[in-house]
Amino acid sequence: MRTWFTSLRRRGFTAQSAVLLATVLAVYGLVAPVAGSVSGPMGLAVAAIAAGLCLLGAGLALAACRLFGRPEHALHALLAGMLLRMGVPLGFALALQVRGGPVAEAGLLVYLVVFYPVTLFVETALSLPNGDRPQHPGDVSENAAL
Repeated sequence: MRTWFTSLRRRGFTAQSAVLLATVLAVYGLVAPVAGSVSGPMGLAVAAIAAGLCLLGAGLALAACRLFGRPEHALHALLAGMLLRMGVPLGFALALQVRGGPVAEAGLLVYLVVFYPVTLFVETALSLPNGDRPQHPGDVSENAAL
């Protein structure tokens, strides 16, 4: 399993996004029957909205982590990723919940609670450093020893 994650972290943004999408679709496949039986077609739509919002936030966070990929920008990557990963779904959910209507009544926040941890886990696992170590002792900064 470790080699699978390591090789996946070394892949490009497209491959990582495809893994994120496949994971969200798999979870939606598990959630859809429950959403359909609880709220009918509206439940299916609301579950899809929640999945899409979490996927959008995680995808943008994954892109931000790749944009700030250098070790000296790790804090920027962390903060931008956190803002996007949490801000996108929460912002849209807050707007839809305050507005009310059938989307809020069908349980958008409940479905966000289902999809958010999944996308958080997968996006975080994909954003971790790939474990490459410097080949020469001179490649390590002096601050790394502290």
